[in-house]
Amino acid sequence: MLTYSDNPPAYEFVASQANSGSSDGQDSPSLNKAEAKPIAQQTHQSPLTVPPVMSVHGRPAPTMQPTTVYHYHNLQTGDHLASLLPPDHPEMVCLQEGRHDTQTRFGILGLLAAIVWFPLGVGLCLLDRRVVCRRCGLLIDDGVCG
Repeated sequence: MLTYSDNPPAYEFVASQANSGSSDGQDSPSLNKAEAKPIAQQTHQSPLTVPPVMSVHGRPAPTMQPTTVYHYHNLQTGDHLASLLPPDHPEMVCLQEGRHDTQTRFGILGLLAAIVWFPLGVGLCLLDRRVVCRRCGLLIDDGVCG
């Protein structure tokens, strides 16, 4: 049995029902219930057959591949993390270890200040440093001059 949620009726059928309900109970001569039943059966499609979605230019639209979501559980804190990055991705390795493999580079202005104004220049050299993770490339500290 077809229901309206599976297969909605045609506009003409609904319009004829509205007209016949307001009149003296007779069906309209152009469309009656016997004619409406074959129309509903013709438009019913199998749920297994889905027509391809056509884009504007007439070719089938590309379909999206299912996205893999990785779930991580921190045993120390009990936190749950869902990510699109695989476990062997460098950012996820840093996250799983809980620390970054840092590399520090000092800027040319900080080095010159350390040489010219020796005792105070060392402090300026420490302000002009750039700290980057070697593994994932995350910029941890850009310094004052960056």
